[in-house]
Amino acid sequence: MTMKEKIVRHFATWSASGLMLLSFYSGCGDRRGEVSFEPDMALAWPEPPETPRIKYMGEISTEADLEKESSWTEGLGELFFGKKEIGVLVCPYAIAADRHNRLYVTDTAGSVVHIFDLANRTYRQFADLGKGEKLLKPVGLAIVDRWIFVVDSALRKICVFDRNGKFITSFGDERLKRPSGIAFHPDDKTLYVSDAARHVIDVFSMNGTFIRQIGSRGVSAGLFNFPTHLWVGQNRCLYVSDTLNYRIQIFTPDGRFLRAFGGQGDRPGNFAHPCGVATDASGNIYVTDRQFENVQIFDPQGQILMAFGQEGTQPGQFWLPAGICVDNRNRIYVVDSFNKRIQVFELLERIEK
Repeated sequence: MTMKEKIVRHFATWSASGLMLLSFYSGCGDRRGEVSFEPDMALAWPEPPETPRIKYMGEISTEADLEKESSWTEGLGELFFGKKEIGVLVCPYAIAADRHNRLYVTDTAGSVVHIFDLANRTYRQFADLGKGEKLLKPVGLAIVDRWIFVVDSALRKICVFDRNGKFITSFGDERLKRPSGIAFHPDDKTLYVSDAARHVIDVFSMNGTFIRQIGSRGVSAGLFNFPTHLWVGQNRCLYVSDTLNYRIQIFTPDGRFLRAFGGQGDRPGNFAHPCGVATDASGNIYVTDRQFENVQIFDPQGQILMAFGQEGTQPGQFWLPAGICVDNRNRIYVVDSFNKRIQVFELLERIEK
């Protein structure tokens, strides 16, 4: 066989293989539609014979949980160059959801912010601050229009990104010592930032200008002892997880103390280590507890309604739960930190006594 014939045969063989690959991968288009949670087991709270109020939906721990199939071009790339590394939660801490059904998760050990797009089944992460600097210990975050405000407790500042994760600016390092949580007030366009080391809530404008301070260290109403997570409800009130005072404090939109509930103890309605706080469309208040390993639900006045979860690694169980978020469809996302996952629950109907 001449050299020319060998080249022709080699080219024909490669072409045939390529056609087979194209044929194989042409049937692997992107799976459209929103992520559909299909739990392996039926779990609901409270248990029968009570009427179920909270239903377990599923969990997210890696990019693969979005279950997006590869296109044929992605398949070819993986065939020749190997599979890329996928996004994995290492030690998630806080979570926020935007109106486009995207979940943003801070990862204190991974030093990144993860974005899980449930509607389009895509994933990305970001951490770059430019000039060789990166996020070190991202904790709280807030989504405001097209901006993402990330609290970094190690850098002692608020880092601002666009929706694609491109760094824009930062602020707060001249005041903050150990910032932990953040929440946005839509009426006056301000940001509340909890500082656990200074035991205060600082209020900033969206451009980073300091406006005022709420509280100081103490045990009386309106004072704090290591405040951590924050939430602004549909009633525009500010909810503060006053962690080492073992309570949740509620403030009016202008920062005046409204009420508090909780207290140290082991009875329903007490706290051992309150952490994440959120509200649903009915004004009910959800609080994670890192020592009780559960989520307690209170009415708008702070009266206990029910609880769900316990210590463990199975669905509906927790290991140091942290942040919590309730979206506009009353889906409940709980950051299960040491289980390296986000557990997803659904509010079946309004919870009442």
